[in-house]
Amino acid sequence: MQVEKDYYAILGLSKTATVQEIKKAYRRLARRYHPDAGADEEDIARFREIQEAYEVLGDPDQREAYDRWRKMEGLDQKPALTLKATPSRQTLSCLDEEQAFYVLLEVVPTSEIGGKRPPLNLCLVLDRSTSMQGERLQRAKDAASYIIDRLGEDDTFSLVIFSDRAKTILSGRQRLDKAMAKSVVSTIGSGGGTEILQGLLAGLDEIEKSRLPNSINHLILLTDGQTYGDEEGCLEQAELARQQQISITTLGLGTDWNDELLDQIAARSGGTSAYIDSPTKIMEVFRDKIRSLRSVLARELALTLRLGKKVKLREVFRISPYITRLESQGDVFPLGMLESHQGDAFLIDMLVSPKPPGQHRLVRAEVVGDVPALGRQKERVWQEVIVNFTEEPIPDQRVPSAIIGALGKLAIFRMQEKALDELKRGETDLATQRLETMATRLINIGEIELARAALLEASRIAKTGQLSPEGRKKIKYGTRSLSILPREVRHG
Repeated sequence: MQVEKDYYAILGLSKTATVQEIKKAYRRLARRYHPDAGADEEDIARFREIQEAYEVLGDPDQREAYDRWRKMEGLDQKPALTLKATPSRQTLSCLDEEQAFYVLLEVVPTSEIGGKRPPLNLCLVLDRSTSMQGERLQRAKDAASYIIDRLGEDDTFSLVIFSDRAKTILSGRQRLDKAMAKSVVSTIGSGGGTEILQGLLAGLDEIEKSRLPNSINHLILLTDGQTYGDEEGCLEQAELARQQQISITTLGLGTDWNDELLDQIAARSGGTSAYIDSPTKIMEVFRDKIRSLRSVLARELALTLRLGKKVKLREVFRISPYITRLESQGDVFPLGMLESHQGDAFLIDMLVSPKPPGQHRLVRAEVVGDVPALGRQKERVWQEVIVNFTEEPIPDQRVPSAIIGALGKLAIFRMQEKALDELKRGETDLATQRLETMATRLINIGEIELARAALLEASRIAKTGQLSPEGRKKIKYGTRSLSILPREVRHG
């Protein structure tokens, strides 16, 4: 008996399951994973887990002892996370060719989970180069003061400013003297060039010095300029940050900054990136970010996909709260943090090779992460997608509306990606047509401002062969944050 294992979850049962329900679940799972059924090594290991769970839960005395020990060790608590898997089809035909298959994964906080909010270990890294002078820097300073006002006693805050060199003007400390801190912020002046690596190094050092076992370690970088010669160093630091459980939010202000670099810094650390088109919006972005950080439920979330036989993974996308393509690190897709008041959704795009009639497991999805508010580490939730293959005619199946919606968001997002790629290759006619088609889609869903930007840039490409820096960022970050789904996308 291994009390740290959740035998009920292994059998897919609740803690109130009857003897009959335990036997039924065991028989069903044992048939599916039995080594005699030609299972692979992973399935064989799963079969052993199922047997172990049944041996304990199927014996009344062992089950009573198991439940008692779980309670004494505090392991019988309600899970903090829930994982829901919605397949595009419940039944597939036995075809002689590959079939596209999608799964929508939703990771959501379990309702009514309490616990104390974990402390923040936050560093703000502000660009103070010459290009930031005037309204840009003043608005950034106002936003920094806003964050300071909303820190709790247990939170740690540090502030780094940089141009061609970095300076720490507020070193990490708890119970910050807020009046003093805001006075220090007010003294920040502009001058010099832009070297992002200097700011990152100083900021990450401050976070490392102030880390606590259960803290949410995060760095916010705001810049309005290009950095030259230190790009690789920035990406290396982002990788190290992820390994040290530090996520980075990168914010680009105006038009003269490297969106590809800031996107990669954020992605490699497990953070996010955003475009701020006007200094007046800095406060709004900072307000949303501090609210998000203060509501973190889980951190270091990671998704592992175990594919069934003859199933190919094409791509994995985050669909909500924003769109981005997930990059794997080995067999794992880092997901970052999860807030307590909202869930995240992901779309798995697969190709399924021909299979014989019967039930087949196409994918097992597992999400693991820490829940510092509850003092839990490596909390795990998983779901398996089992599909029935048949040679009989299949009645018309409606693809779930959530998947249609996700594919609709992706269709527009991919259009801007393809347009940018075509432009890089000099295929200006194709890029122009792509943006015009995208604008039509955007108009149909009511995204008028974004559609205008797409049409304006299509016209600009036709005349000059180039996008404007502002238009490029509007289109790229606008399609990433689409929240309304195309009405014209229908099941076909």
